[in-house]
Amino acid sequence: MTDNRVLIGRKAVILAVFLALAAMFATSFLYRMNNPNLVVKSQPSRSFTDAGEGQGGPGAPAMGGAVSGAMSRVKEYLDRVKKNPDDVEALVGLGNSFLMMRAWDRALEPLEKARGLEPDNTSVLKAVGIAYFNKEDYAKASEAYEAILKIDPEDTLALFNLGVIYKHSFKKPDIAQTYFEKVLALEKQDAEMLKLARQELGK
Repeated sequence: MTDNRVLIGRKAVILAVFLALAAMFATSFLYRMNNPNLVVKSQPSRSFTDAGEGQGGPGAPAMGGAVSGAMSRVKEYLDRVKKNPDDVEALVGLGNSFLMMRAWDRALEPLEKARGLEPDNTSVLKAVGIAYFNKEDYAKASEAYEAILKIDPEDTLALFNLGVIYKHSFKKPDIAQTYFEKVLALEKQDAEMLKLARQELGK
């Protein structure tokens, strides 16, 4: 496999990271409505070309203002967790903030605790998968995405990410193909994900 194809695979997962982060930030929507001073600056989905143009070199997400926004919220979430260690929303918010800062190990501590409290929370599992993938612990990343599929077999984000992991990390293109084919069969709205899945399949 050429270096270019590996880079494309990693950029595909970066796009999936942003999609998952957008979904996870929605979990704190009601809290932000009651606290209008809180602002989350999240990045839109980015193309292959754009995804490699941010901080951290090729294939790294371009965080920009999202990082500063995440840093400003860490203390808020830490205070909430200190008052209530089982506050899943605060744990997820803290984990999200560290993900946006690309502090993968620090993100995993609150996210794994949230996972223990709500093992069927797919947003938490997606965040856990993101963190492990970026730590290059692909076995644990795939475990998180497979757990999502046990809850929702039609979750196209989990299917797509597993396809990328099996193709580029586990070197099992035949298994990867089945995941990408499922994305094409199930995804109805996300044109960018469909485009990426077709590219991974060489279509």
